[in-house]
Amino acid sequence: MKKHTCRLGRHSLLCSLCGQEIVPGEEYWYCSGSTVCRECLPSFARAELAPYRQTRGKEVRP
Repeated sequence: MKKHTCRLGRHSLLCSLCGQEIVPGEEYWYCSGSTVCRECLPSFARAELAPYRQTRGKEVRP
């Protein structure tokens, strides 16, 4: 059985969250194994930093 591969010369870079293509010249972030576009960065950051979130007046006291 022959294995066929498709080579387009350049691979598409896709956002791990929304699946949209990140085009040349466009900013993106690569963090914790995820490629994240500009539009998805705020929700990605909130999820990544969720363990450190606190609510004023409910801080953990030592």
